[in-house]
Amino acid sequence: MKSIIISLSIICAVTWTVNTIQCYRCLKTNSDTCVGESVDCPNATQCIVISEVYQVRYKVYHSIKKDCNPGFRCEGLYFANFDDVYLRINIHCCSEDNCNTDSYKMPPENIERKGKLCPVCLGDGLTECISNNTERCIHPGDLCVVFIGRVKDPGNNIAERSYKGCISPLSCKYKMNALVGLKYVETVRFTCKPGKWHR
Repeated sequence: MKSIIISLSIICAVTWTVNTIQCYRCLKTNSDTCVGESVDCPNATQCIVISEVYQVRYKVYHSIKKDCNPGFRCEGLYFANFDDVYLRINIHCCSEDNCNTDSYKMPPENIERKGKLCPVCLGDGLTECISNNTERCIHPGDLCVVFIGRVKDPGNNIAERSYKGCISPLSCKYKMNALVGLKYVETVRFTCKPGKWHR
């Protein structure tokens, strides 16, 4: 019986070693770099570097995060475009111990818009903004989003906002949980739906 317990312990130890990866962990707003400490990732097999650019009206913020991958799709495009608001997130993954040493990295944006049309507006407050304009999204699969709630920007300013615009399917799926510097303090409404091809 004792030998069985010892054998099981060895198997568990080997399994833990095989399935565990170590990653750097840090988060820095208003910066292109962060230096983190190495942590164990018992529930992850990949490390990530998340780069974020957030622009609201004329303020632009860069933020970066390094961590264990909680299940985000790697190399996916996470973005949202509203009237006077621009948000883009790039996720890079790797699968070796402490491999997430990269600094801020944002691939060039595709400026050719081939998607459907969505209403766009930015409003202050918790009432739905009124849209008189539409914008063509970048990709054919992009969705139209409506967001109402409280947000905290990378400068730690909290504001009540309502947005309408284009959003990538991944951003809609994860409810923007990949955010680094920008944070949703309270969500009153978050809905996504297909846009229209013609005005």
